[in-house]
Amino acid sequence: MRKILLFLLLTVAAVKTMACSCAFQDTLIEEAVLDSYKRAAAVVLATAEHVENLEPFVAEVYSADKGHHKETYHNSQRTQFVALKSWKGEHGKRFFTEIFIACCMCGYSFEEGENYLLYLYGPDKNGYFSTSSCSRTKRETNEINKEIEILNKIDLTKISKTTPKSGAL
Repeated sequence: MRKILLFLLLTVAAVKTMACSCAFQDTLIEEAVLDSYKRAAAVVLATAEHVENLEPFVAEVYSADKGHHKETYHNSQRTQFVALKSWKGEHGKRFFTEIFIACCMCGYSFEEGENYLLYLYGPDKNGYFSTSSCSRTKRETNEINKEIEILNKIDLTKISKTTPKSGAL
Protein backbone atom coordinates (compact mmCIF):
# COMPACT_ATOMS: atom_id res chain seq x y z
CA MET A 1 0.00 0.00 0.00
CA ARG A 2 2.84 2.41 0.85
CA LYS A 3 4.49 1.71 -2.51
CA ILE A 4 1.29 2.56 -4.35
CA LEU A 5 0.82 5.77 -2.35
CA LEU A 6 4.46 6.74 -2.93
CA PHE A 7 4.08 6.04 -6.66
CA LEU A 8 0.96 8.23 -6.84
CA LEU A 9 2.62 11.08 -4.94
CA LEU A 10 5.69 10.94 -7.17
CA THR A 11 3.51 10.85 -10.28
CA VAL A 12 1.53 13.92 -9.17
CA ALA A 13 4.76 15.72 -8.25
CA ALA A 14 6.33 14.85 -11.60
CA VAL A 15 3.27 16.05 -13.52
CA LYS A 16 3.28 19.33 -11.59
CA THR A 17 6.90 20.00 -12.55
CA MET A 18 6.23 19.69 -16.29
CA ALA A 19 4.94 22.79 -18.01
CA CYS A 20 3.20 23.71 -21.20
CA SER A 21 5.73 24.92 -23.71
CA CYS A 22 4.78 27.16 -26.62
CA ALA A 23 7.25 27.99 -29.37
CA PHE A 24 6.53 31.57 -30.42
CA GLN A 25 8.34 33.09 -33.35
CA ASP A 26 10.07 36.42 -32.92
CA THR A 27 7.88 38.40 -35.36
CA LEU A 28 6.07 41.71 -35.47
CA ILE A 29 2.68 41.75 -33.78
CA GLU A 30 0.98 42.36 -37.15
CA GLU A 31 2.51 39.20 -38.59
CA ALA A 32 1.74 37.16 -35.47
CA VAL A 33 -1.91 38.27 -35.42
CA LEU A 34 -2.33 37.60 -39.15
CA ASP A 35 -0.78 34.14 -38.77
CA SER A 36 -3.06 33.29 -35.82
CA TYR A 37 -6.06 34.69 -37.72
CA LYS A 38 -5.32 32.45 -40.70
CA ARG A 39 -4.92 29.31 -38.56
CA ALA A 40 -8.04 29.85 -36.41
CA ALA A 41 -11.49 28.66 -37.42
CA ALA A 42 -13.00 31.64 -35.59
CA VAL A 43 -11.72 34.87 -34.06
CA VAL A 44 -14.13 36.59 -31.70
CA LEU A 45 -14.34 38.95 -28.73
CA ALA A 46 -16.80 37.36 -26.29
CA THR A 47 -17.97 37.29 -22.68
CA ALA A 48 -17.69 34.08 -20.66
CA GLU A 49 -21.31 33.77 -19.55
CA HIS A 50 -21.14 30.42 -17.74
CA VAL A 51 -18.18 28.23 -16.77
CA GLU A 52 -18.60 24.58 -15.79
CA ASN A 53 -15.68 22.58 -14.41
CA LEU A 54 -15.85 18.95 -15.55
CA GLU A 55 -14.29 15.65 -14.47
CA PRO A 56 -13.24 16.48 -10.90
CA PHE A 57 -10.67 14.33 -9.17
CA VAL A 58 -9.23 14.53 -5.68
CA ALA A 59 -5.51 14.09 -5.06
CA GLU A 60 -3.56 13.83 -1.85
CA VAL A 61 -0.88 16.53 -1.95
CA TYR A 62 1.69 18.04 0.36
CA SER A 63 2.54 21.68 0.90
CA ALA A 64 4.72 23.32 3.53
CA ASP A 65 1.89 25.47 4.87
CA LYS A 66 -0.88 22.80 4.91
CA GLY A 67 1.04 19.53 5.20
CA HIS A 68 -0.65 16.46 3.67
CA HIS A 69 -4.13 17.34 2.47
CA LYS A 70 -6.58 16.68 -0.35
CA GLU A 71 -7.20 19.08 -3.23
CA THR A 72 -9.80 18.92 -5.98
CA TYR A 73 -8.64 19.41 -9.55
CA HIS A 74 -10.61 19.43 -12.79
CA ASN A 75 -9.61 17.84 -16.08
CA SER A 76 -11.70 20.02 -18.35
CA GLN A 77 -13.92 23.07 -18.52
CA ARG A 78 -16.97 23.89 -20.64
CA THR A 79 -17.66 27.61 -21.14
CA GLN A 80 -20.66 29.31 -22.70
CA PHE A 81 -19.77 32.56 -24.43
CA VAL A 82 -21.78 35.47 -25.80
CA ALA A 83 -20.17 37.03 -28.87
CA LEU A 84 -19.52 40.78 -28.75
CA LYS A 85 -17.61 41.16 -32.05
CA SER A 86 -16.52 38.60 -34.61
CA TRP A 87 -13.76 38.81 -37.19
CA LYS A 88 -13.93 35.28 -38.52
CA GLY A 89 -15.93 32.07 -38.32
CA GLU A 90 -19.45 30.83 -37.83
CA HIS A 91 -20.24 30.44 -34.15
CA GLY A 92 -23.55 32.17 -33.51
CA LYS A 93 -24.34 34.72 -30.80
CA ARG A 94 -23.88 32.05 -28.09
CA PHE A 95 -21.31 29.29 -28.44
CA PHE A 96 -19.35 26.86 -26.26
CA THR A 97 -15.77 25.84 -25.73
CA GLU A 98 -14.71 22.60 -24.10
CA ILE A 99 -11.07 22.61 -23.12
CA PHE A 100 -8.81 20.14 -21.36
CA ILE A 101 -7.31 22.26 -18.56
CA ALA A 102 -5.46 19.64 -16.51
CA CYS A 103 -1.85 20.39 -15.69
CA CYS A 104 0.62 20.84 -18.49
CA MET A 105 -1.80 20.39 -21.40
CA CYS A 106 -1.77 24.06 -22.51
CA GLY A 107 -5.47 24.46 -21.78
CA TYR A 108 -6.93 27.90 -21.20
CA SER A 109 -9.16 28.40 -18.18
CA PHE A 110 -11.91 31.06 -18.28
CA GLU A 111 -13.71 33.08 -15.59
CA GLU A 112 -17.40 34.00 -15.68
CA GLY A 113 -18.18 37.60 -16.55
CA GLU A 114 -14.80 38.28 -18.17
CA ASN A 115 -14.32 39.25 -21.83
CA TYR A 116 -11.82 37.34 -23.96
CA LEU A 117 -10.28 37.73 -27.36
CA LEU A 118 -10.59 34.15 -28.63
CA TYR A 119 -8.73 32.37 -31.40
CA LEU A 120 -10.86 29.24 -31.71
CA TYR A 121 -10.39 25.86 -33.37
CA GLY A 122 -13.04 23.35 -34.30
CA PRO A 123 -15.85 22.90 -33.64
CA ASP A 124 -15.66 19.22 -32.71
CA LYS A 125 -18.41 16.66 -33.45
CA ASN A 126 -20.38 17.95 -30.42
CA GLY A 127 -20.20 21.57 -31.59
CA TYR A 128 -17.61 22.70 -29.03
CA PHE A 129 -14.74 24.98 -29.98
CA SER A 130 -11.33 24.81 -28.35
CA THR A 131 -8.35 27.08 -27.79
CA SER A 132 -5.12 26.93 -25.82
CA SER A 133 -2.64 29.03 -23.93
CA CYS A 134 -0.38 28.70 -26.99
CA SER A 135 -2.87 30.60 -29.17
CA ARG A 136 -3.29 34.37 -28.99
CA THR A 137 -6.40 33.89 -26.81
CA LYS A 138 -6.35 36.29 -23.87
CA ARG A 139 -8.49 38.18 -21.40
CA GLU A 140 -9.60 41.63 -22.58
CA THR A 141 -7.33 44.35 -21.23
CA ASN A 142 -6.02 47.66 -22.52
CA GLU A 143 -3.06 45.74 -23.90
CA ILE A 144 -5.16 44.00 -26.59
CA ASN A 145 -6.27 47.27 -28.22
CA LYS A 146 -3.42 47.06 -30.75
CA GLU A 147 -4.42 43.50 -31.61
CA ILE A 148 -8.06 44.53 -32.08
CA GLU A 149 -6.91 47.38 -34.40
CA ILE A 150 -5.00 44.82 -36.48
CA LEU A 151 -8.01 42.48 -36.61
CA ASN A 152 -10.23 45.39 -37.71
CA LYS A 153 -7.81 46.09 -40.58
CA ILE A 154 -7.80 42.41 -41.57
CA ASP A 155 -11.60 42.47 -41.47
CA LEU A 156 -11.75 45.64 -43.63
CA THR A 157 -9.29 44.13 -46.12
CA LYS A 158 -11.44 41.00 -46.36
CA ILE A 159 -14.59 43.10 -46.94
CA SER A 160 -12.98 45.33 -49.57
CA LYS A 161 -11.86 42.27 -51.57
CA THR A 162 -15.36 40.73 -51.61
CA THR A 163 -17.50 43.87 -52.10
CA PRO A 164 -18.21 44.79 -55.73
CA LYS A 165 -16.83 48.15 -56.85
CA SER A 166 -19.41 50.92 -57.26
CA GLY A 167 -21.10 50.79 -60.63
CA ALA A 168 -20.49 47.06 -61.01
CA LEU A 169 -23.45 44.69 -61.11
